[in-house]
Amino acid sequence: MAGMSLLRPCLSQSLRLALLNSKLFRVPLQKQLQLQGQVSVRNSGHERKMVIVPSNFEWTRYKDDLHFYIMLGLVPLFAIITYANIFIGPAELSDIPEGYEPKEWEYYKTPIKRWFAKYIYDEPQKEYERTLHVLHLRREERYWNQLEKKCRTLMSDRLDYKGWYWVDADKSVIDLEKAGKEGRSQLYYGSG
Repeated sequence: MAGMSLLRPCLSQSLRLALLNSKLFRVPLQKQLQLQGQVSVRNSGHERKMVIVPSNFEWTRYKDDLHFYIMLGLVPLFAIITYANIFIGPAELSDIPEGYEPKEWEYYKTPIKRWFAKYIYDEPQKEYERTLHVLHLRREERYWNQLEKKCRTLMSDRLDYKGWYWVDADKSVIDLEKAGKEGRSQLYYGSG
């Protein structure tokens, strides 16, 4: 028994060596050294350490995006303004031909203001009509509020209709109800 236990390590070592040398089963050099009992150690020299620092990724990404989108808007804008000022230039006063009525946007001096007046802003006539419409709606609302107030005042003064609202009903029906109530009160309480 003791002999068999001594043979086992020798047998396993010889099998390993045989497998390592065979062409069918190649093991990397690192593994071969480990199988032979040698372990390679990687030591970093000169006390160099990798210090863990917080990431700058978000700040860098934000800064890059900010610069990109600012340049995406400013560069074309600057190019258009430069082109308009150098090649087109400000408008010059000249005589208006007979029968020609200038458009509203033709009264502006610079080409950029003319473009905004033509394509972005509304015409002064349209603005004027809108303002008149708003004033008309306010006047109508004030009129109907005053009329409702007058109706409530008259209803409270005369006491001929019950309620604080306009009743779109026939007056004769309400008068008949009022007369009926008076007749019933005379039946219950007697005439007196």
